[in-house]
This record gives sequence, C-alpha cells and structure tokens, in this order.
Amino acid sequence: MAVDAKNKEAVEGLYKLKKRTKDKPLILFLKSQRRLINFVKKIPPSALKLMNYFWPGSLTLVFEANIGKWPLVTEEGKIGVRVPFHPVPLNIAEDEDILLAATSANISGEKAVADPKNLSEKIKEAVDILIDTGPSPSGEESTVVDVTFFPPKILRKGKIREEKIREVLSEPTRILFVCSGNVCRSVMAEYLFKKFWPSEYQQKVEVTSAGTSALSSSSPSRLTREVMEKRKIDVSSHRSRYTDLSIISRSDLVLVMEEKHKNYLNKIYPQAKEKIFMLSEFASGKKENIIDPLNQSETFYEKTCQIIEREIKKLIKKLGVGDNK
Repeated sequence: MAVDAKNKEAVEGLYKLKKRTKDKPLILFLKSQRRLINFVKKIPPSALKLMNYFWPGSLTLVFEANIGKWPLVTEEGKIGVRVPFHPVPLNIAEDEDILLAATSANISGEKAVADPKNLSEKIKEAVDILIDTGPSPSGEESTVVDVTFFPPKILRKGKIREEKIREVLSEPTRILFVCSGNVCRSVMAEYLFKKFWPSEYQQKVEVTSAGTSALSSSSPSRLTREVMEKRKIDVSSHRSRYTDLSIISRSDLVLVMEEKHKNYLNKIYPQAKEKIFMLSEFASGKKENIIDPLNQSETFYEKTCQIIEREIKKLIKKLGVGDNK
C-alpha cells in the first residue's frame, strides 16, 4: 500500500487503516538511486556499495533524513528508502510530483500479504485504487539495514540474507573521478580526496581517476603538478588512463567534472547511469561545471584547484565520514 507522502490526509488515513503506530515511518519508494541525494543528508560508502549491488530490489536502507515536512515518513531524523524492482511502483515513482511512501498491505501485527487473494476485506474496501498484478514475485518482506551506523545494522531480516550483505560490504567502496584527459581536474580530485580522507576511517575506500578522451600513460600537466605541490601533494607518478567498461563497472560512484562527461558516459555505459554524477551535483546539490584549465594560465589552474578542493571537502562530508555512530 502506498500514498503520496506530501498528502497529509492520505498518510494519516493509511496509518489509521493499518492501525499503525506513529513511531513506525513509511518507506520512500524512488524511481532511481539518483534521486536519493534530494532526501538524505549523508550517503555513507557502505550505502553506495549496497545500493549498487541490490537496487532495484528487496533492500530498504535507512539514512539520516534531509526532509522535515513529512513527519510520518521520518523517525528520529531518519528515513527508509528503497528502489523497488516491481514495474508498477517504479512507474508511479517516475512522476516527480508524487513522493511515493509505502508499507505492506496488511493490518499492523498481522502476517504480511504476498498474494492479493489474501488481502483483508477492510483494506479492499478502504483503498482508492487496487492494482492486481498477481502474487508478489519475492514473497518476502524487504531486508531493512540502517546505514547511519558502521558497520551497518540490520533492523529487519528479509529476502536478502545477512551473509550476502556482509559479503558485499567486505569489498572496498570504489570512487572514480573523471575529466577529459586525466591530466588536470580528475588528478586534482583524486589526490585531494586521498589527502583529506581520514586514514583512521574504518571502511575501506579506493579512489582513482580516468578521462573520457585520455591518452594512455600521460603525465599530469606542469601546472597541475605545481598547484598540487603548493598543497604538499606529489602527483608526478600519476599516469592517465581511459574510462573503459572495466573501471566503470568496478566503481561504486563515478564523479565527473562537467555535464558533457556525464552525458558521454551515460550514452556509452547506460547500465552505469545510476552511479554517475557531476562532482558538484553529488557534493553540493548543484550542477555546476568545473571548466578544463588545460592551456590556461597559472591563475586559472589555481582557481580550478580551489573549486575542486572545496567540492572534495563537501563530498567527504556527504559521505558522512567522522559522523557515523
């Protein structure tokens, strides 16, 4: 069962119908994980790993909420989110005017219903629309994992088993920075991230960079080396590489410098579009291009590095480092 989270009357009606206590918030159903950045304050590396592996699917993740307008969708500042596999909720969630909040189709405390034939008469009579697509393909409730903790805490066991979740989380989270030639901007981003990422942080994160039109094994530009040397960062050993399918597939988050990079990668690797963002978009929520400084002045290089450094610090904050419980 689902309602528009922005419709207070509908949300309260659903709680009343289910006899659900107000301390149990509804779950947001999103069309894609790309929309997640609009609703949560932080996206920990563990969440990136789990989203890329299990979404769309039967995994609900609990984040620190970035919305306060819909109290029955949040609880103690947290919000549960899922990208469902079933096409019906996915198609409804595609309408950005609707914020789809969902719950199981049963009275609270009763067994979850996996077949429309088993719906209670009370629910059948109360809902405005009943869409019958037959028995639930999964037959089980979603697994609920709170990613505001490290390691993440399993709040409810469900279709996805704990052993599989632990197996996925045993691998490092991989972040890829992308520009054009991989000799300026993405190099700055990679090495600035490595500098500011706290070494004591428990979760393993691997970071690298590449270019959409990079020549193999080129050194960083002279001015890139110089502006990074001012920050006591040596990038002289870096060698450029091209963004091929292998590196895109292995990455859990791909952060590009300009919208043209995102459009290019989405076209060449459409299967990876859910994890491709502009750096400014993911870190700050603003789609701002970071212009290529190649063949520009030293002042331009320095300004570009300052912009990237600012966004990297915001990115690390977005990843929730140092704030996890």
